[in-house]
Amino acid sequence: MKSALFVDFDNVHSGLRKLDPAIAERFARQPMRWVEWLLQTLELPDHAQTNARRRLLVRRVYLNPQVFQTFRASFNHAGFEIIDCPAMTHQGKTSTDIHMVLDMVDLLQHQVHYDEFIVFSADADFTPVLRKLRRWDRRTTVLAVGFPSAAYRASADLLIDPDAFVRDALGFADVEDPNAIHPAPISAPTPAMVAPSVAIGEPTEPFFTATDAAAPPPPGFDVAEITERLRNEVARSDWAVPCARLASKLMADYPGISPEWCGHHGFRRFMESLDLAPYVLDWSGSGGHLFDPDRHSLRPLVFSPVVPDSGWGLDRPTMAMIRLVHDTTGVPLLSPRDFRGLLDAVVADAAEHPFQLSETGKRVRDRCREAGLSVSREDVNWVLRGLLLCGHEFGKGEDDVPTLSYRLVGNLINLCRREQMVMDEGTPAMLQRWVSGKLGTNPSE
Repeated sequence: MKSALFVDFDNVHSGLRKLDPAIAERFARQPMRWVEWLLQTLELPDHAQTNARRRLLVRRVYLNPQVFQTFRASFNHAGFEIIDCPAMTHQGKTSTDIHMVLDMVDLLQHQVHYDEFIVFSADADFTPVLRKLRRWDRRTTVLAVGFPSAAYRASADLLIDPDAFVRDALGFADVEDPNAIHPAPISAPTPAMVAPSVAIGEPTEPFFTATDAAAPPPPGFDVAEITERLRNEVARSDWAVPCARLASKLMADYPGISPEWCGHHGFRRFMESLDLAPYVLDWSGSGGHLFDPDRHSLRPLVFSPVVPDSGWGLDRPTMAMIRLVHDTTGVPLLSPRDFRGLLDAVVADAAEHPFQLSETGKRVRDRCREAGLSVSREDVNWVLRGLLLCGHEFGKGEDDVPTLSYRLVGNLINLCRREQMVMDEGTPAMLQRWVSGKLGTNPSE
């Protein structure tokens, strides 16, 4: 598959730097590392030819030489064409977006037929060109660090999960991270390895049957029992179950199952080896989900005014509003108790350790697990990213629950308004009580 890569360096680097300067530095200093991940590991967009593999015929990076001159050599050594985009205004505005759009349109009409256009930017200004590429039957793959608009997300054929990019492409995976994908020999899939299509969204990765097991399960691990426990988790859940949450439960119930995962050397491959039908695995979201296509909605999430009672002790209108905010923004769908426990864990960790996104996320996840909360690593990452990207700086004396919840809710309100979601005047206060754990604690609220 002939591909062309366009990197808005200023946009990606600044987004990663808000998360962690070390992550941004590795992105800028070691581009060959994540280029190899694009070529060897990243799944192909929907409707790509069977058994196709990427060939990056074009690699272009657009950067401001007045600010990022020191990174030119890294991209030059990785085979990139470097397009200088200096500041054009006193505010530092560059012409990167127009340069990228013109180059994409130029390649669209090139004598070489480019099958895929890969865009690294969270700038919603690229939405029209993505739609144009779709009309010309070209595949589009996008990396957007932050909270890109719904229209921008919907205009891409494949969205690269920023967590997966940081974890797998840049190598910031935790040693005990159950979602880390361990390298394995690449072989062409056989027909028996691929499951039929499902009703709600085609999976972005092939599913594997139980006959594809790498080795017999080691003593002490009954695969049939584990499969039944996973089925039970989905059966009693009102929504799709995050795979990170399932991994945490299995590691707690079966000590020693990680990191080998019954001979599959990774949680994802282990899950794909199980016979979970009619339930479906979907890895398109951060960490993946296991769900029942007859009861759960996934990709896109569909809001329904009839929301089942999840035992949170909340009335249906309040639950409906929380679900609508979740569908609009992607905020974790946690109970008030779990949300407050997550923020308490963040506050406690900030008081004991300097903030570092990957390590802080792991420790907070562990604290939540020890407290018996239903909080996954995916949930923790979303909250931490939301705080960082809205400008919160850890270690400045403002790491308390009232401040964190206030800034997190402010981010939620901005995201909802950007998507033109209709909110009544009481919604901000309701969201504040929800994330701070006060919603539903007494009848007067």
